[in-house]
Amino acid sequence: MSVTEVVETTLPCPTRDMERVEDDLDRHGYAILEGAMRPCQVAALRNRVIEQARGEDAQGLGFHDGKTNQRIWMLPNKGRVFRDLMLEPLVDKVMTRLLGKDYLLSSLTANIARPGGVPMYLHTDQGYVDFWTPKPLVANIAWMLDDFTDANGGTRLVPGSHLDPDRREYSLEDTVAAEGPDGAVRIFDGRLAHGTGANTTSDQERRAILSYHCRPFVRQQENYFLGLDPELRRT
Repeated sequence: MSVTEVVETTLPCPTRDMERVEDDLDRHGYAILEGAMRPCQVAALRNRVIEQARGEDAQGLGFHDGKTNQRIWMLPNKGRVFRDLMLEPLVDKVMTRLLGKDYLLSSLTANIARPGGVPMYLHTDQGYVDFWTPKPLVANIAWMLDDFTDANGGTRLVPGSHLDPDRREYSLEDTVAAEGPDGAVRIFDGRLAHGTGANTTSDQERRAILSYHCRPFVRQQENYFLGLDPELRRT
């Protein structure tokens, strides 16, 4: 099926139907699963992300992607609530389907898109591979800790671009906003063109956790042998 044929079909919307999720992944390169997290879990994760972001800024260690977006790295070291998230059965279910049963956690990070943010450049998560692959080498789950809307910087995606063997360059005019409620997750193929949207609101922060996964022969983004707190390895 061509990219044009994929785009002309009904685009993904939040759903609780796993069959629809799998079909959306195949056809469009992404899917939005509603209700993937419990409300108390969303609140705990959101609060911990806010606390960690403020703490890193207070210590002069905050990493800012431009003036408004903040990223938090190496979340396994920064709270059990993050480590527990990676034990959710959903992770194994979707990543085994996309990447095979021996997939690895490549990185676990958080992204806060604040008001005034500009659109991120469009890219694919396996863009470092200079050729198209018939199956993804990496895949991502965006755990939505706030509602994702077009206005607050919801991720911009090019539906069907994971099926484009020419890997052509896309523009923002080719994208759609991946909108969904807090507690949902957006699962997406590593070949899909995407980027953080512009947060044009005056007072809304858009927070997400990104669990990035890879096939076992791909180098991980975060080196857990070196970076993981030795005390955690004993637990």
